[in-house]
Amino acid sequence: MKILSINNKLKNMNYLCVGACHIDNILKIQKEYKLERTNPVNSTLKLGGVVSNIANNLKLFTKNTKLFSLPFEKNINTKFFTNKIKPIEISNSINDSFYNAILDKNGKLIIGLASNSTYEKIKNINFRKINKFLKNENYLILDLCFNQNLIEKIINYYYKKVKIYIAGTSIYKIHRIRKSLKFIDSLCLNEDELLALTKKNSLNSSINYIINKNKNINLSITRSNKPAIMILKNNKYLGTIPKIQVKNENGAGDAFASMFFLTLSSKLHPSLILSYSIAFGCLKAMDFQYKKTKYFNKEFNRILKKVNIKKYEKQ
Repeated sequence: MKILSINNKLKNMNYLCVGACHIDNILKIQKEYKLERTNPVNSTLKLGGVVSNIANNLKLFTKNTKLFSLPFEKNINTKFFTNKIKPIEISNSINDSFYNAILDKNGKLIIGLASNSTYEKIKNINFRKINKFLKNENYLILDLCFNQNLIEKIINYYYKKVKIYIAGTSIYKIHRIRKSLKFIDSLCLNEDELLALTKKNSLNSSINYIINKNKNINLSITRSNKPAIMILKNNKYLGTIPKIQVKNENGAGDAFASMFFLTLSSKLHPSLILSYSIAFGCLKAMDFQYKKTKYFNKEFNRILKKVNIKKYEKQ
């Protein structure tokens, strides 16, 4: 089954992505790095932010994708928006946030440095600008760049109108949805974020905590090169991660979340939801560039064949 065949299922679906959109500076160290010393790097500036990455991944498969964030400074270089979704402004607060990612010579993330003060300070957004795009089947995809009060306000405002999809974002921000779990349809996060959210010491106890809060939630958990976990209709699935040549793992989690949300809303078979998500995340970590559909399908399906899915009985 070719990945772009899901396009047929997307005509009536509407993805409203709300959250971070700013400039990322990706610093890749050229050689074996030495702490407390100056290290030579290659620097790449690009448009980033969790929900921005997700929106632009979704854009590959459907035109029914909108991105909502804060306004950039007027002197921002327009080249950053080439072939990207330009965000619709939902606040008057000028966005001065940024993200720096330091990678080792193999593309593995050493540390990410985020400045999100503008997102954190705002107390409200313009809901009317989002509401004008509500139609058909609506999915609100939200990252956690805003403060907890605003996140809860957004979820409370929309959970009866649309399905709420949440991207984990950060171990330092994931607690912001703890009180809202019962309103969330789907949650995609990594293992560290899961443990930070639940304050539990193990995967199983953390999963049980979330299911006890919301028995209908769809859950996916990435664990680096360990098998990814998905909980769907109380069934547990494990998906192996293929061995790949990692070139830049920054954004791989966002790619996984994009495909998880896309295939979940398309109501694909659970095994396909998880295997597609893994394969798409792997392509991102390989720094694969989407250029030609035929080449993309070939590479995607090559990775897909290496993913094994195992289903377990109900939790």
